[in-house]
Amino acid sequence: MTNKATKIITYILLVLAVITVIGVVAHFTNGFTSDFKTFYVTVDGKDVMTSSGGYKVTTEKPLQVDVKYTFNFATDETKNYSVKIVPNKIENSDFTYTVDGESKSFQSQTDLTAAFAIDKGEKSFTVKPKGKSLTEVLTAFYGTEVTDCENKGYTDMFTIIVTSYNGEASVKLNFTVAGKVTGVSFDREVILF
Repeated sequence: MTNKATKIITYILLVLAVITVIGVVAHFTNGFTSDFKTFYVTVDGKDVMTSSGGYKVTTEKPLQVDVKYTFNFATDETKNYSVKIVPNKIENSDFTYTVDGESKSFQSQTDLTAAFAIDKGEKSFTVKPKGKSLTEVLTAFYGTEVTDCENKGYTDMFTIIVTSYNGEASVKLNFTVAGKVTGVSFDREVILF
């Protein structure tokens, strides 16, 4: 190979290395919109650096979350993490329900983790509701019957907060407990034959 060909190949490799570094930095800074993330999660094959939503969780289809540390590939050390579930506080979306004759506000709760079964492993966890409807989930949380809760709720009403081992980084995943269908009705005036 000539000296000129070696220089061209060297420049091409250098450019590819620079592009690779820029791509990696862009990925771990959420498209250059945040600080470099050393802790993130993967849900449905997509990396989540800060927050995401739109997930539907059922007892039959739990949410599977892989927990990742950016620089953990070079070591066999497993770093811990914590999982907490809280209400996703969205303005004008709060609702009330009744527990033992007392009215409760959904968004005033600070920790709803007990309403879910969390199967936590070294590098991943699954979240499954302890019921097939919002009423059943809240009943599991309180340990007593919850009423006045039917047809209430909103999209992404729960938030999973996954926190790194040192508490310095966290990721939020908003989700809905997909309720069971209790009936179907038809409007005869709208149905065309």
